[in-house]
Amino acid sequence: MSVLPLSFRNFLGAALAMLGALAVPSAAGAQAPASPAQDYAGAIFKRCGSLPNKRECYATALDERLARGGPAPALELLDQLAALDPDARRQGHFFAHRIGISALKSPADVGRVFAACTPAYQSGCYHGVIQSYFIANARGGGGVTTDSVDALCGDYRGFRSDLLFQCTHGLGHGLAILNRHHLPTALGSCDLLSREPEREMCYAGAFMESLVHATDPEAVSTGDTPAAGPKPAASTEHEHHGGHGPAIADAEPPEPPFPALDPADLHYPCSKLDEKYLIACYTIQTSVMLHHNGRDVAGAATECGRAPEKARVTCFLSLGRDVSTIALNDQAEAVRLCGLAEAAFRPACHRGVVTSIVNMNADPAEGIPYCRAVTEPDSKRACYAAVGLQALGLPEGQAKREQACRLAEADLVAACLGRPDPSRPAGTP
Repeated sequence: MSVLPLSFRNFLGAALAMLGALAVPSAAGAQAPASPAQDYAGAIFKRCGSLPNKRECYATALDERLARGGPAPALELLDQLAALDPDARRQGHFFAHRIGISALKSPADVGRVFAACTPAYQSGCYHGVIQSYFIANARGGGGVTTDSVDALCGDYRGFRSDLLFQCTHGLGHGLAILNRHHLPTALGSCDLLSREPEREMCYAGAFMESLVHATDPEAVSTGDTPAAGPKPAASTEHEHHGGHGPAIADAEPPEPPFPALDPADLHYPCSKLDEKYLIACYTIQTSVMLHHNGRDVAGAATECGRAPEKARVTCFLSLGRDVSTIALNDQAEAVRLCGLAEAAFRPACHRGVVTSIVNMNADPAEGIPYCRAVTEPDSKRACYAAVGLQALGLPEGQAKREQACRLAEADLVAACLGRPDPSRPAGTP
């Protein structure tokens, strides 16, 4: 079984999965009384939860909390709203991304604000901060050069691979917006990065931003992704809350035009771009397919089988991420949907599902119940291996990995920990 580089393992959870964490039974006994913060969240839920435009209502409340206390209290409020309302949890990346955008008031504060974010909600806050930084930098006359893009995320290079990914992925979002969502130009800006792994992370952010902008203009530049998940009935979300969007509104898009989508080609834009972008493109391409085909998972699985060979496994990983969104917290349904894929690629689909679960709250233990629900031996083993690999991309990764893997089925702890299983023949995946 092949293993994707860290950048793509992380991106699969960052890109479109709005999966609520699977419920874990609580300990018996009386619950602690609600805190004042929980009471405040409850009042917001009562006010907003039944409104047709509740996304905007929640966003306004989060904006107010951010203005009073900064990103940490705003993210805490988001946690409390997500616990009360599955829709708020499903759209958590949208809200966290918005918090990150709004929190950055000056490019000089990027390090401080970035450090105040958390990996929760597919790291939306991190992405928003970097996105906002690059647009603010452009407003101030800063150019896009190898020196400028290399320097932006340099503080995390070499010792915080998790934050380096979040930073360079957010850079891709920002460059896409800066270039008026003209994808080839945004990818060309990512090419300025001098390190190949960072270029790949940046490409992934640019592809994600292009798709989001094309499929849900009401959620422009926030990372919300209804292509594979439920879409609110109405929203008056403004482009780039905080005023960043209009700063580039008068710019002319680059030529020649490059449409974001082509309904006649379910592999577009991957099919029309240089081969070096192929893997990054297919990390999100099933969301394009599901957008066009009415969320037909079996049809998307068929199309993944037609992807270029080097990108085929990546496409099924992407499908797993989208399956996690469609199934929500129904483990059996997610297992069934991955079962629609060709047998050889079901392990990749299950890896995509569990990666999304782990990345929702940056907690590898939350992936274990899903792996227990998977029945096919090869897919189950791949699922546990993915949990262990995702743990390594988090702070204190090895400790988190060992803690989560202790919860695995006894004969699969070694797979979760990435250790050889003496009961399996040499050379067996």
